[in-house]
Amino acid sequence: MLDLNQLIFFIIGCLASFTLLCMLFPKFFYRKQKFYPRRVITHFESKMYARLLQALPQHHVLAQVAFSALITNHQYKIRNLFNRKVTDFVILDHDFNVVVIIELDDPSHLGKEKADAERDAMLEEAGYRVLRYTNIPSAITLKNDILR
Repeated sequence: MLDLNQLIFFIIGCLASFTLLCMLFPKFFYRKQKFYPRRVITHFESKMYARLLQALPQHHVLAQVAFSALITNHQYKIRNLFNRKVTDFVILDHDFNVVVIIELDDPSHLGKEKADAERDAMLEEAGYRVLRYTNIPSAITLKNDILR
Protein backbone atom coordinates (compact mmCIF):
# COMPACT_ATOMS: atom_id res chain seq x y z
CA MET A 1 0.00 0.00 0.00
CA LEU A 2 1.21 3.53 -0.82
CA ASP A 3 1.81 5.94 2.00
CA LEU A 4 0.83 9.61 1.73
CA ASN A 5 4.29 10.82 0.59
CA GLN A 6 4.40 8.26 -2.20
CA LEU A 7 0.89 9.23 -3.30
CA ILE A 8 1.78 12.93 -3.43
CA PHE A 9 4.99 12.13 -5.34
CA PHE A 10 3.02 9.96 -7.78
CA ILE A 11 0.41 12.73 -8.39
CA ILE A 12 3.11 15.39 -8.91
CA GLY A 13 4.91 13.04 -11.31
CA CYS A 14 1.72 12.45 -13.30
CA LEU A 15 0.99 16.21 -13.52
CA ALA A 16 4.57 16.96 -14.58
CA SER A 17 4.43 14.24 -17.23
CA PHE A 18 1.10 15.54 -18.55
CA THR A 19 2.46 19.10 -18.67
CA LEU A 20 5.54 17.92 -20.55
CA LEU A 21 3.39 16.02 -23.05
CA CYS A 22 1.20 19.12 -23.56
CA MET A 23 4.29 21.21 -24.27
CA LEU A 24 5.87 18.69 -26.64
CA PHE A 25 2.69 17.70 -28.51
CA PRO A 26 0.22 20.60 -28.20
CA LYS A 27 -1.75 19.67 -31.32
CA PHE A 28 -3.00 16.52 -29.57
CA PHE A 29 -4.33 18.41 -26.57
CA TYR A 30 -5.56 21.72 -27.95
CA ARG A 31 -8.04 22.23 -30.75
CA LYS A 32 -6.51 24.48 -33.37
CA GLN A 33 -8.75 27.47 -34.02
CA LYS A 34 -9.44 28.06 -37.71
CA PHE A 35 -11.61 31.14 -37.53
CA TYR A 36 -11.12 34.38 -35.65
CA PRO A 37 -13.40 37.38 -35.18
CA ARG A 38 -12.57 40.58 -36.97
CA ARG A 39 -13.93 44.12 -36.78
CA VAL A 40 -16.40 44.89 -39.54
CA ILE A 41 -15.13 48.45 -39.89
CA THR A 42 -12.07 50.22 -38.56
CA HIS A 43 -12.21 52.83 -35.81
CA PHE A 44 -11.66 55.54 -38.46
CA GLU A 45 -14.51 54.16 -40.58
CA SER A 46 -16.83 53.98 -37.58
CA LYS A 47 -16.36 57.73 -37.06
CA MET A 48 -17.25 58.32 -40.72
CA TYR A 49 -20.29 56.06 -40.39
CA ALA A 50 -21.56 58.11 -37.45
CA ARG A 51 -20.96 61.33 -39.40
CA LEU A 52 -22.87 59.96 -42.43
CA LEU A 53 -25.84 59.04 -40.22
CA GLN A 54 -25.77 62.55 -38.77
CA ALA A 55 -25.57 64.21 -42.20
CA LEU A 56 -28.15 62.02 -43.93
CA PRO A 57 -30.81 60.86 -41.44
CA GLN A 58 -33.33 60.24 -44.24
CA HIS A 59 -30.97 57.85 -46.09
CA HIS A 60 -29.73 54.32 -45.49
CA VAL A 61 -26.00 53.94 -44.90
CA LEU A 62 -24.41 50.58 -45.65
CA ALA A 63 -20.83 49.77 -44.70
CA GLN A 64 -18.44 47.29 -46.30
CA VAL A 65 -20.50 46.43 -49.37
CA ALA A 66 -19.06 43.91 -51.81
CA PHE A 67 -18.56 45.12 -55.36
CA SER A 68 -20.41 41.99 -56.48
CA ALA A 69 -23.54 43.40 -54.83
CA LEU A 70 -23.18 46.56 -56.93
CA ILE A 71 -21.85 45.42 -60.32
CA THR A 72 -21.80 42.25 -62.39
CA ASN A 73 -20.73 40.86 -65.74
CA HIS A 74 -21.55 37.68 -67.63
CA GLN A 75 -17.88 36.85 -68.16
CA TYR A 76 -16.14 35.08 -65.30
CA LYS A 77 -12.79 36.66 -66.23
CA ILE A 78 -14.23 40.16 -65.84
CA ARG A 79 -16.10 39.29 -62.62
CA ASN A 80 -12.75 38.17 -61.24
CA LEU A 81 -11.52 41.79 -61.48
CA PHE A 82 -13.92 42.89 -58.73
CA ASN A 83 -14.79 39.61 -57.04
CA ARG A 84 -13.06 40.30 -53.69
CA LYS A 85 -13.31 44.07 -53.61
CA VAL A 86 -15.35 45.94 -51.02
CA THR A 87 -16.42 49.56 -50.90
CA ASP A 88 -16.43 51.46 -47.62
CA PHE A 89 -19.93 53.00 -47.69
CA VAL A 90 -22.96 52.96 -49.94
CA ILE A 91 -25.65 55.62 -49.44
CA LEU A 92 -29.19 54.58 -50.43
CA ASP A 93 -32.29 56.74 -50.75
CA HIS A 94 -35.59 55.77 -49.11
CA ASP A 95 -36.40 53.51 -52.11
CA PHE A 96 -33.06 51.71 -51.69
CA ASN A 97 -31.51 53.17 -54.84
CA VAL A 98 -27.79 53.92 -54.67
CA VAL A 99 -27.20 57.66 -54.32
CA VAL A 100 -23.42 57.60 -53.97
CA ILE A 101 -20.53 55.35 -53.01
CA ILE A 102 -18.04 56.71 -50.50
CA GLU A 103 -14.44 55.61 -50.10
CA LEU A 104 -12.49 56.66 -47.04
CA ASP A 105 -8.74 56.70 -47.65
CA ASP A 106 -6.67 56.37 -44.51
CA PRO A 107 -2.84 56.49 -44.58
CA SER A 108 -2.73 52.84 -45.74
CA HIS A 109 -3.90 54.06 -49.17
CA LEU A 110 -0.69 56.01 -49.80
CA GLY A 111 0.92 54.63 -52.93
CA LYS A 112 -2.29 52.89 -54.00
CA GLU A 113 -3.72 55.77 -55.99
CA LYS A 114 -3.65 53.85 -59.28
CA ALA A 115 -5.51 50.86 -57.78
CA ASP A 116 -8.05 53.24 -56.19
CA ALA A 117 -8.60 54.95 -59.54
CA GLU A 118 -9.19 51.57 -61.19
CA ARG A 119 -11.74 50.67 -58.51
CA ASP A 120 -13.52 53.99 -58.99
CA ALA A 121 -13.53 53.52 -62.78
CA MET A 122 -15.30 50.16 -62.45
CA LEU A 123 -18.03 51.65 -60.29
CA GLU A 124 -18.37 54.77 -62.44
CA GLU A 125 -18.65 52.67 -65.61
CA ALA A 126 -21.59 50.91 -63.96
CA GLY A 127 -23.21 54.33 -63.43
CA TYR A 128 -22.33 55.07 -59.82
CA ARG A 129 -20.93 58.30 -58.43
CA VAL A 130 -17.92 57.77 -56.17
CA LEU A 131 -16.67 60.25 -53.57
CA ARG A 132 -13.28 59.82 -51.91
CA TYR A 133 -12.24 61.41 -48.64
CA THR A 134 -8.89 61.34 -46.86
CA ASN A 135 -10.37 62.75 -43.67
CA ILE A 136 -13.80 62.87 -42.12
CA PRO A 137 -15.61 65.97 -43.37
CA SER A 138 -18.23 67.89 -41.45
CA ALA A 139 -21.85 66.77 -41.66
CA ILE A 140 -22.68 69.86 -43.72
CA THR A 141 -19.90 69.20 -46.21
CA LEU A 142 -20.99 65.56 -46.56
CA LYS A 143 -24.60 66.52 -47.09
CA ASN A 144 -23.68 69.13 -49.71
CA ASP A 145 -21.29 66.76 -51.53
CA ILE A 146 -23.72 63.84 -51.55
CA LEU A 147 -26.94 65.66 -52.38
CA ARG A 148 -25.56 68.03 -55.02
